[in-house]
Amino acid sequence: MKTTPSAPHRPSRGTLDDFLAPADITPIPALTDDEWNTVRQVAGRELAWRFATLRNLWVHRGRIVPDAFGFAWGGIYRTLLVGSIVATSYRNEGLFRAGERIKGTGDFFRGGFLLPRSSTEFREIVRLVNLRHRVAGVVVPHTDGGYRVIDGYEADYTYVATSFVEAIRRGLEICGLPRNSSRGRALGEEVCTILYQVAGFTGLRRMPRDLAAHERFREAYDRRLRERPASSRVQRMGREIARRIAPVTAVSADETVANHVRRHLDPETAAYLFPELPGAELEVEREEWGRRLRVRSPIEAIRARSIARESLWSRPDVAALHKAYQEATPDLTDDRLIGAILLHAIDAPDDAARPLECRVVELAAGEPLIRQGDMVGEMYVVLSATAPLLVLHRGDAALEPQQVATLAAPTVLGEIGMWRGQPAVATVLSSEANRLEILVIDAGRFELLKQEPGFRAATAAEIQRRLSLNTALTSGRLEDAAARSGDARLASIAQLLRYLTGDSHVPLDAVIGLPDDAAPVECVDALRRQVDEAIAGGGLPPDLVDYLQEVVSTIG
Repeated sequence: MKTTPSAPHRPSRGTLDDFLAPADITPIPALTDDEWNTVRQVAGRELAWRFATLRNLWVHRGRIVPDAFGFAWGGIYRTLLVGSIVATSYRNEGLFRAGERIKGTGDFFRGGFLLPRSSTEFREIVRLVNLRHRVAGVVVPHTDGGYRVIDGYEADYTYVATSFVEAIRRGLEICGLPRNSSRGRALGEEVCTILYQVAGFTGLRRMPRDLAAHERFREAYDRRLRERPASSRVQRMGREIARRIAPVTAVSADETVANHVRRHLDPETAAYLFPELPGAELEVEREEWGRRLRVRSPIEAIRARSIARESLWSRPDVAALHKAYQEATPDLTDDRLIGAILLHAIDAPDDAARPLECRVVELAAGEPLIRQGDMVGEMYVVLSATAPLLVLHRGDAALEPQQVATLAAPTVLGEIGMWRGQPAVATVLSSEANRLEILVIDAGRFELLKQEPGFRAATAAEIQRRLSLNTALTSGRLEDAAARSGDARLASIAQLLRYLTGDSHVPLDAVIGLPDDAAPVECVDALRRQVDEAIAGGGLPPDLVDYLQEVVSTIG
């Protein structure tokens, strides 16, 4: 097995190759439906038998599944020790609707064990999970029509499945099946097959070859976590996420929050995320979630949500968004933004479930849809256009506006301006007569939309696209300048740039004056303010000043 590179300045590639020898890595096998159903049914029966202890039958009033799922949830908590996963969650999700998201995760893993792969319900779950992951920027479309995890994130993504496997094995051991007994290892192999296969449905393409390789990966990854712990800022983020989801997972585990933490989280994870045992306020939240989630059985709830979504997919505005999402060019920001708006339309609470307005706009040649300097007050999803749209920008010193981009439908216009609540920074028009079909997001709907995790992620991606043009050439110089000068502001600017341009592995230990749950635009505002202060303080090389000024001018 390869050892972890010792040079602290050498970045990890973020792949399984950082932790395993080539012989220990294999593509995730393509199982037939019959093979998949056999594995999950055999493993499911065995797991049910092993968790059918006297303790569980007594505590859970004859039911044993809650304890099994409680241990499975321990895997999710383990992943909150991974700085990049926590940072990605905050950049992509903030803390909005954390309980709803964890419920969706529960549907996915519960469905993976209990539903046939070809069932309508499971296919609907996978479709929604992949849409969420794509919007969040965790996966990208693959040439085979599926998805693959983004470069540099494979090992972290694998560790999610690894953590679930180990959490279940820990539960089996507590219930009397030693993990290294012959039956314990055989069942461990089956659990590995299921959970890595489930991860494969959502973008993982490779896995540890067998249980022994899985254990070597776990040991190497855990060693890396202990050698390079997350910064105190990221640790605070992870603990806050844990507190938000604990009442929901405790309901699933049929335990109080405190008992859930004590029994189902491994001791290292529990001490890290809950240095003090959860108090009464989380128990109140658990009781509220219990009233919401115990209306019907988990499988009945999954089926009910699937049926409800089927009618939503056929609603005209949702169907139009879905078509636009499929037509948008992969790896461009617009497909993620459109996907985020689509998710909002599907997941919107009842008070925001009204269809989006569809509007047809006839533009004459040269007539602007958006004019630089005007307050627009709306965001547009351009579904179709009979001609390209031109983006023009006039700088402070320019006499005439300059064309900076050409846009084809489908595309999104006005999201940054709506976030900032400031006049448009560019003019959008057509050089010829143009008929546009657009969906309109007004100010009221935008206020709801910007609370959505996916939309925050996709907006961050648009900021990332604008920043990343020259950041790679300058980020090293910024960090060198910060180290030489000891200027805390420069160190903060360097980390903000790396974070906003998609580096989830940045420690965020030098960022100044920013809440842990800051939205992307709040990060941009902090960046802009700190750049202004750094330039005003003097002492920076002229070309670095020019670059920083260009950065803040390009992000609107």
